[in-house]
Amino acid sequence: MFKPYRFAESFFFIFFLIMSTGSGFAQVNQAKRLSMPEVVERAKRGHPLIVAAQRRLAIAEAEKLEAGLKPNPSLTVSGENFPLGPTQQGFEFGRSIDWFGTYSQTFETAGKRRLRIDYADRNLESARAEASIIERRVVFEVKTAFQSVAIARLRVELLRENLNNINQVVNLNEVRVREGYASEGDLIKVRLESQRIDFQLRKAELEYEKSRINLIRSIGDTSFEQFDLKSISLDVAEDFNFEPVSVNPANLQQSAMKLPQIVAASAHVERAESLLKLEQARARPDFTATIGYKRNGVDNTMFAALNIPLPIYNRNQAQIARAQALIDIVQAEFGYTKNQIMAELAAARLAVEMNQKQVEAIRSDFLMRADESRSISLAAYQEGAVDLIVLLDAQRVRAQAQEYYFQALYDYQVAVHELERAAGVDNLPRDNKIIKSAGTSN
Repeated sequence: MFKPYRFAESFFFIFFLIMSTGSGFAQVNQAKRLSMPEVVERAKRGHPLIVAAQRRLAIAEAEKLEAGLKPNPSLTVSGENFPLGPTQQGFEFGRSIDWFGTYSQTFETAGKRRLRIDYADRNLESARAEASIIERRVVFEVKTAFQSVAIARLRVELLRENLNNINQVVNLNEVRVREGYASEGDLIKVRLESQRIDFQLRKAELEYEKSRINLIRSIGDTSFEQFDLKSISLDVAEDFNFEPVSVNPANLQQSAMKLPQIVAASAHVERAESLLKLEQARARPDFTATIGYKRNGVDNTMFAALNIPLPIYNRNQAQIARAQALIDIVQAEFGYTKNQIMAELAAARLAVEMNQKQVEAIRSDFLMRADESRSISLAAYQEGAVDLIVLLDAQRVRAQAQEYYFQALYDYQVAVHELERAAGVDNLPRDNKIIKSAGTSN
């Protein structure tokens, strides 16, 4: 039997949904958008830790330049026999004063200059690797902060959609109460549900703003007050689509062995070995040759000397022993670093696989059933076939299902970034077969 008031309610319900959804899209599209590559590039350009690492690299380059320099010569001019009082034979400046002019040069032995350069090279290589470690850590932090903003933004949009949906039910019940088809109790219940969702929305909006501030911090921007948060949005569509990655354990392990941590640990070992050779060479003394001119009264003479330290007591034993102990330390640290990287790689790969299965399970069954349940309950409630409680329960289950799905997507994306960091790759290749099958199933 055709019921005019049912048709009017349905028309009003659909019209309100279209208008509220359209206005929400308009607000989102007006905002400026930033993609993940843009924020990562911004962090690489100006993050304080990256800038500091680059300055430390410049210091290492300066130390290498200094290591290759030869000892400076010295020039000495002196005079002797200046009288402090009257002399018996009288004083004549040109006859009584002896003048000296000497030129001295230290000559290094045992290839110390070459060994210093080699040590500086290893130190420079270590500084480069450590700078790369810092950059990768910053990039990972930016990516996870970006994903936090993305999930926070999706939660806000989800709650806004839920609030719009429940407000439509409120309006529908207000019409029914005025026409005598519903009780005041149902209207109070649905209004309380609307207030509950509105409270959650306000909390989600606060978390969204906090996540954006955290993203700005992770980028390295310190001008929080001047930064216009309201004008910034993020291009989350491409980053929160479910795109399974292809995981090849052999390739990942091979790539992980080239990580800056491995390079730095290896450079530390080579630097310690270079230091030992340098300290052993320092045990052999350098000699200083001096040649000069002497004015002895009215006579012009030459002066020559050779200064050779005698390594009788101090033969650099302490520094040699220290360098030998340092080699044992850095070799142990190198082994620990390799084990740690392999463990992190295995854990990250397992996390990606488990989170991928979680996303696939939610999207293939749970999310679809929750949508169907909510749609059926809504249609039945409009026709008066079910109570308000049934509709509210279906609405809550759908909201929870979407929340679980978004959280699973977030966990998966973070796990992918963690695997990329653990394997030392910028972006893992996408598994087109799984993406195609997932798209077909939808």
